[in-house]
Amino acid sequence: METQHAKEILKHIEKYNEIVITMHINPDGDAIGSSLGLASFLQEVLHKSVCIYNESTFPTWLSFLKLPCAYYTNVQEIPFKNPLIITLDAGELKRFGEELITYIQDKKTICIDHHLGNTFFATEYTWADPSMSATGEMIGHIVFAYQEKTLESVAKALYVALSCDTGNFTFGNTNARCINMLAKLVATPIAIAPLREAMDNNWTQQKLHFWGKLFSEVRFSLDNKFAACLVPLSYFNEYGVTKEDLEGFVEQMRKVKNVRMTLLMREDIKENRPIVKVSMRSSGDDDVRSILMNFGGGGHKNAAGATLEGGLENNYQKIYSYVKQVL
Repeated sequence: METQHAKEILKHIEKYNEIVITMHINPDGDAIGSSLGLASFLQEVLHKSVCIYNESTFPTWLSFLKLPCAYYTNVQEIPFKNPLIITLDAGELKRFGEELITYIQDKKTICIDHHLGNTFFATEYTWADPSMSATGEMIGHIVFAYQEKTLESVAKALYVALSCDTGNFTFGNTNARCINMLAKLVATPIAIAPLREAMDNNWTQQKLHFWGKLFSEVRFSLDNKFAACLVPLSYFNEYGVTKEDLEGFVEQMRKVKNVRMTLLMREDIKENRPIVKVSMRSSGDDDVRSILMNFGGGGHKNAAGATLEGGLENNYQKIYSYVKQVL
């Protein structure tokens, strides 16, 4: 089935010389890896003119990945007149930001996504498959549907995508199909050790102290089955860190014995209004997506997120009331 989807998408891509790749705002490792892997493939193998757009800046923790093309944060700077837009790693148009929603109104679109709840907004083709371990795995199927071997730059980016969304191949979404894709990428060949070094060993002293503070403030409840951490906006200036320095923290709380569900809440400001960015993780049958759907969020059964209006403590109590019903 994945080969059929991949071939159909390649047919649509063949019709266009100019392509814009975009992914959800505040992109994670899967979104970035998928975008860079696809961009490298389209540009170097299919010889398309390609650019990447996201209203969020490129994550510094992934700066070891080489950008194969221009990366724009202002939609007005995109130089193409009537490109094909390929949206990655999100199934709702709002996840890509307000500027992009306006930009693509009169353009052809393809959506490639592995989340539940895809709204099928794309005009040309939608490949939505929640059984896929990562959007990067889906891009891999497109790449290998075209040819048996790929470029090192493509393989490196897609390895990062798969690794990030599977917890370095330890989460429940790590299945035989995912491992087969990993084997194809490694056979390119790519060297995993320096990639892991770049991904894992890039902390600053400020981040170390920041995480120390957060670990000391983790709340445990419901017989230690639930762990939560609330991060005030003031902490970022106090410790000299950015929101990127929170990457991975919500997973760390799950390492505590007996913890089944974790919650990370980050305070922020949008258009002079207080908001809270929420990330939840769980194990097994505990469904965090169903919890955050009550707040307009989404994602996967064991990994979900949402953006809420208001302050930290008030929103924590609202979410906690649903957590108690599950745990």
